[in-house]
Amino acid sequence: MGERGQWYTNKELFEQLNQVQVDFSELRLEMRETRKMINKYNGLREKLGFVEEKINKIEAKREGKQLLGQTIREWGGWLFALITLIILIYRG
Repeated sequence: MGERGQWYTNKELFEQLNQVQVDFSELRLEMRETRKMINKYNGLREKLGFVEEKINKIEAKREGKQLLGQTIREWGGWLFALITLIILIYRG
């Protein structure tokens, strides 16, 4: 480099290198914490998906029971009338 001189002294370069190592260590810790949080979030998403499936099954079962009850109410009279008609025709 001759007469232009060095940009940084050896001491400054050493201090900068040490600071970079500290920064990388802190970054690794932050990344580890972030990974833990992401894994926790993914676990919660899986649990949420499982709970949503259970809720959908429960709602479908309830809706099916309601439809069955409604069908019985709507068609029960017709079925009773048909059975009564068959009995009357059989007796008559």
